[in-house]
Amino acid sequence: MSAGATDTAVGVKLVSHFATVEQQKRAAVLGMWAWLLTELLLFAGLFLTALILRILHPEAVQAAARHLKFWIGATNTVVLIGSSLTMSGAIQLSRLGWQRGMVRFMLATAALGTLFLVLKGYEYYADYHEHMMPFLSDRPYELKDSPPSRLFVNLYYVATSLHGLHLMTGITILLVMTRQASRPGFLSVHQNRIEIFGLYWHFIDLIWILAFPILYVVNR
Repeated sequence: MSAGATDTAVGVKLVSHFATVEQQKRAAVLGMWAWLLTELLLFAGLFLTALILRILHPEAVQAAARHLKFWIGATNTVVLIGSSLTMSGAIQLSRLGWQRGMVRFMLATAALGTLFLVLKGYEYYADYHEHMMPFLSDRPYELKDSPPSRLFVNLYYVATSLHGLHLMTGITILLVMTRQASRPGFLSVHQNRIEIFGLYWHFIDLIWILAFPILYVVNR
């Protein structure tokens, strides 16, 4: 079958406690948005603190930020934007019922998310060797005479590790969903799951698009 051929019907199985399929879809979207907004508030607090710290202690924060690997942050930004495009492609193909193409786009999204984590892991590894992990008691912090820089670096780790945790969770869910979505008939009863998960993935991308300029660019 060609990639553009319609290979399955598209639909949503109505759950008994909803009156219509449309009501069920709206409830799912609303629930996901409500949860994402709470997560956004969490990250907003971290980013706002980092910006205030930058205003109050510009030299100390700049000294710490110069140790961040700008090229990794920039590359990871491109990688996540690419994953957003592949996820959007998967959603569009799911609406058309192009199951095979949808599965391929979902796998591509998971691969790009994994590449992000690999690059981030390498950055943490480099930070470890540069003594830029102030929370490790057995490795003296490189900028030990600058408490504001220590606070900024700790904020950086909290924000990026939380983002990484969200991304790791997203990849796991995506791979499980991809396995389910490859089975015949999936799109005829669960198409909305692709739509709902797409919101979560785009949220992960949005958080990083905010984190990169606030942590890597503004403070250089």
